[in-house]
Amino acid sequence: MIFVTVGTDQHDFSRLIREMDKISSSVPGQVIAQIGYTKYTPRGMGWFRFADYSTIDGLYGRAGIVITHAGAGSIINSLRHGNKTIVVPRRKMFGEHVNDHQVDLARHLGQRKAVTVVYDIADLPSAIRHAKRRAYSKSGSIKEFLGNYIAMLQK
Repeated sequence: MIFVTVGTDQHDFSRLIREMDKISSSVPGQVIAQIGYTKYTPRGMGWFRFADYSTIDGLYGRAGIVITHAGAGSIINSLRHGNKTIVVPRRKMFGEHVNDHQVDLARHLGQRKAVTVVYDIADLPSAIRHAKRRAYSKSGSIKEFLGNYIAMLQK
């Protein structure tokens, strides 16, 4: 199963949900998306706006691949469950966030080979194919991950 999550930020993230909906019929297995405040309504994949922690945690647990915005909490949950994680950072230039801090986090994790980062949404299908074959580096504990990320932000 592929679980797509955009978190709880109030900004629209139609760019990710629209692309995933478009390609959902061509990827093997079930696709379920948590779309939050996204304006685009999916037609070809399962979706919901918000759910309680237990439901979300269960989806992380069932997923083989997680496609997520670059929210630290979403990434940590995916890595904690051992998922192959694809990160599509929200971008200021598309009105998806107030700044590009998600790009910074995604770049940092991509360089550590903990996740696959998609900057151009047209690259999402190849990222999914790549994620199915890729062995991810174990980036250490969540505590180590957070410590490294906070240190990076303070530079």
